[in-house]
Amino acid sequence: MNNKKTYIFLLMTIIWSWTFWFIGLNILTDGINQESIGKFLIFFFTGLYGPTISAILTTFIFDGIKGVLNLLKKLFIWNVPFKNYLYIIILPITFVIFGIGLYNIFIGDIGSFDLMAFLSIPSILWAGFYAGPLGEELGWRGFLLPELQKEYTNLKSAIIIGVIWFIWHIPLWWAPFGTLVSGESISFLPVLAYFLMLICLSIIITWLVINSKGSVLVALLFHLSVNAGIALLFFPELNMDFKKVHLLSSIGMLIFTGTLIVKNKLKTSASTV
Repeated sequence: MNNKKTYIFLLMTIIWSWTFWFIGLNILTDGINQESIGKFLIFFFTGLYGPTISAILTTFIFDGIKGVLNLLKKLFIWNVPFKNYLYIIILPITFVIFGIGLYNIFIGDIGSFDLMAFLSIPSILWAGFYAGPLGEELGWRGFLLPELQKEYTNLKSAIIIGVIWFIWHIPLWWAPFGTLVSGESISFLPVLAYFLMLICLSIIITWLVINSKGSVLVALLFHLSVNAGIALLFFPELNMDFKKVHLLSSIGMLIFTGTLIVKNKLKTSASTV
C-alpha cells in the first residue's frame, strides 16, 4: 500500500466534504426554513462527492491520466455473475423487511400495505443515484479498497473502510438529514446501531465487489438499493419512523455479515487442508 497516496486521499476527502457540510450547517444556524434548506442542499450534495473527487485527483497526481481512466473503467464493469445483481435487489429488501418485523413486534403497528407504491420506485432510485452512491463509491470501493488490500486482508480492509465511512458522516449527525441519526437527539444506541450498520455494509459491499471483478458499478447499485429502502415504500404509515426501521434492519445485517464471515473462513480453511 502506498501510505502517502492513501493519506492524501483521506485528507482530501475529509477537507472537501467537511468544509462544504460545515458551511451548510452554518447556514441553518439562523433557522430552518425553505430558503435555508435550499442553500444547505447545495453544500450537502457538493460535500457528498468528496470521496469520488478525491479519488480522481489523488489518482491523477500519482498515476496520471491513464490511472484515472483505469479508475473510471471500474464504473462500467457490468459483466459479473447474475446472482450478484440478485443480491443487490434481495439483500436490502430482506434487511428492511426484517427491520419492519422487529418494529411491529417491539414498537408498534406498521399500518396498511400499499401495493401501488411500486410506481414510485423508478423516481426514488433515480433521485438516490446521485445523492450518495455516485459521490462515494468510486472513492471507497474504487480507490481505497484496492489500496488497503495491498497490505491487509479483505475483511480488515472492509472494516477499516467502514470505520472511515462512519467518521466521514459525523458532521451530518447535526444536519436535518443525511444519516440515520440526523435530525434526532444524538444518543448512544442509535449511533452504535448506525456504526454497526456501516461496518456490515462495508463488509457486504467488499464481498460483492471482490466477486464482481472489482466492479464499482455493483457497489454503487447496492449502495443505491440500500438507501432507497424499497420495502418501506409499501408501508406509507412508517414514513415518519423510517429511521427506526432502518436502524433495526442493522440486526439483520449483523446476522448476514456474521454468516458471511464464518462461511468465508470455513472456505479458506478447507482450501488449505
